[in-house]
Amino acid sequence: MKNQNSPETIKIQDQNFGHHVEHWNLLTETPETDVPQWLGLALDAPVMPMGLCEDEQEMDQSFWLIQGPSGEAISINQIIAVEDQKPRALKTAFPSFESPYKYEAKIERVITCDSATQAVLRLSLNKNTVIYAFDSLFSVNRCQYDKNQSYQVQFNAWAYELETVSKDEKIIVDDPASIKHHRALNAILAEHNGIAPDNLQELINEWQPKSPEDQEPVTVDFSKMVAYLYGETLGQEDEAWFQGNIVGKTTIQFMQDEYTLYDVTLVLEDDLPAILIRIATKNVLYKNFNIGEYIRGNLWIQANIYAKTALK
Repeated sequence: MKNQNSPETIKIQDQNFGHHVEHWNLLTETPETDVPQWLGLALDAPVMPMGLCEDEQEMDQSFWLIQGPSGEAISINQIIAVEDQKPRALKTAFPSFESPYKYEAKIERVITCDSATQAVLRLSLNKNTVIYAFDSLFSVNRCQYDKNQSYQVQFNAWAYELETVSKDEKIIVDDPASIKHHRALNAILAEHNGIAPDNLQELINEWQPKSPEDQEPVTVDFSKMVAYLYGETLGQEDEAWFQGNIVGKTTIQFMQDEYTLYDVTLVLEDDLPAILIRIATKNVLYKNFNIGEYIRGNLWIQANIYAKTALK
């Protein structure tokens, strides 16, 4: 990266990123025949996004990012290596789509590969919220990123698996250490108006039960829980698990197939706005969830960055 204020950057081998074959399988049962056809259609009606770049001179001249077909609800992205302003080789290809949900975020870390064709970003949305996402525009944006700059980040995701959360899903915690931790945490947060103090762990360690009820088993209701867990493998943190409630639902068409779009709460923190994400699925088994229901499953999370946030 050319910017001296670039975020922390980690390079890994290309094969350590999640394979896009798995992602294409979410769109078609025959990617070996459909994807080459879609790539050709994209070249027939191409879009060449500029991301954060104001003119072509700011863009990396060694790659072209071509999206298409123009006007489709889903974009077929292909990154093409260029030499002397001539296309030489297809480096990688992946699907993407647009989401209406944009949030201010800083780029804390860029996990990229030797070919510099793709990256996973560690994005800090606020003091409590970090989201990892595949950067759909990395090949055009990578020289622009500044660790001190805030950006408008658009989040979307593809669903691998989805399921409803049972309305009476609860567990009973009877381990004494876990009971103490739960009671202590709730008591300390109540004393501090719901804000975790800097010495939270110290206060939890010092806390002691004040009544016999403080030592009784705890019933934890998971049916209304909002949770997000990013992937544990370096370079695949964008492969995530989530649970959240559906706040919107619609459909789109792509190549004669219908996709269901769910707008879901991904992160919910006290005293902070909810973080929403748009999730796409073609699987007919997942098209009948309703607004208000809680669902969970595995996602591939993507981010599009088209604009900076004005410096305050």
